[in-house]
Amino acid sequence: MSINQDATEAISVKGVSKEYTFTHARRWSPLGHWRSRNKSSQDSKSAGYLALDDINFSVGKGETVGVLGKNGAGKSTLLQVITGVLQPTKGSVNIAGRIGALLELGAGFNPELTGRENIELAGAVLGLSSDEVRRKLDEIIEFADIGEFIDHPVKTYSSGMMVRVAFSQQVHMDPDVLIIDEALSVGDMFFQQKCLAKIKDIIGRGVTVFFVSHSLNAVKSLCRRAILLEKGKLVADGPSEEVCEQYQNSMSSTSPEDLAAAIAQSEMNRSEHGELRLHFEESFPVLPEDVFESTVLNRSGGGEIRFTGFAVLDSSGNRVTSIERANNIKLRLQFKVNSEVPAGATIGILIRDMHGVDLLAYNTDFYEAYLPAMAAGDRVYSLDVSTSLPFAMGRYSFHCGAKPSADSPYFYDRCFNIGVLDIESNPLTWGMYGGRLVHTPNDLKLLVNAV
Repeated sequence: MSINQDATEAISVKGVSKEYTFTHARRWSPLGHWRSRNKSSQDSKSAGYLALDDINFSVGKGETVGVLGKNGAGKSTLLQVITGVLQPTKGSVNIAGRIGALLELGAGFNPELTGRENIELAGAVLGLSSDEVRRKLDEIIEFADIGEFIDHPVKTYSSGMMVRVAFSQQVHMDPDVLIIDEALSVGDMFFQQKCLAKIKDIIGRGVTVFFVSHSLNAVKSLCRRAILLEKGKLVADGPSEEVCEQYQNSMSSTSPEDLAAAIAQSEMNRSEHGELRLHFEESFPVLPEDVFESTVLNRSGGGEIRFTGFAVLDSSGNRVTSIERANNIKLRLQFKVNSEVPAGATIGILIRDMHGVDLLAYNTDFYEAYLPAMAAGDRVYSLDVSTSLPFAMGRYSFHCGAKPSADSPYFYDRCFNIGVLDIESNPLTWGMYGGRLVHTPNDLKLLVNAV
């Protein structure tokens, strides 16, 4: 890893591969000779594991990039190579400016030293003068907020205390590039919120942030861009919402075992609760399937059910893509059945804000109502959801999915970005203030204590 103070790119990764070589140990057999644990070889052999495979990307100064991938995809290895903890087998990494990194819990701490002493040592390693470290020390200790333990040896710390000190130390050392692994998941909920607020603050100051998180909402709210790793390869690099959707679809199962387990679970649900009734209409309005297909950006699933249309309908039954303000509407989701579907399936509709953050979901499972058994054919089904959206002015996107059972990883069909709705104005008293949701209480009371 090299550091370049004048580069326009904060991080440059070129052709990086990281290979681990393992030697198959031999064991002593009862017959009195050495036998390899690998049955295909008689002698000790070396086998390679490619944790990173020809990774190429760059991150501009001030950019915030999320890193996604399943366990074992190579995320932590990539961060360790970028920070110089590991050396790549091939390729090069260039960093512009001072780098701060929060990787494995407790990495870089001397367990025999106190928290205060570790902070002072870290400042010296980063090249800060003793005066600079002293000026930052109180701020770091205050943010970590572990009380008297700051003067106790780190080996006595809980995992939560350790991550508090480590995070506070890194973000207050004025890094040009901040690298964060999933270490924040160790802290308590309030400290996680405090950390996210601090990350937003340093992003606003132009610090480059590159971090791994399994929280897709955190990635989408903090990052405009994300990358996706699969088995050591970089398979996606683009807008965070699109990469998050691709990651979610990669997690969907299509295995027969998961399908069988989900159907068994759905049979239990159906025996305890009711099924949705079918309502037949002679003049059923079929939505244009070609428009739906061109709108969907990411899709996955076994294909037993396939969505074919979506529309937002106003109170008069007209299709709309915008409404004046939060109002009563109907969401109509249409689908066909390509192969026999047992009773008990669930369908859900998800609504996100303009940043891709999940806001509201409707799912038949919430209401303990499940789809009846359906045979393959040309019949078009429609799930209608009548609702009043409690949203402020802005653009919202819709997404949908169908499963044999609500808690199953198996999807019959899963579609992202099936439609959008613009809300053009806020309630008269709302103005331009507040968040994304407009709260409408069922009742308001003003109580006065009688004296």
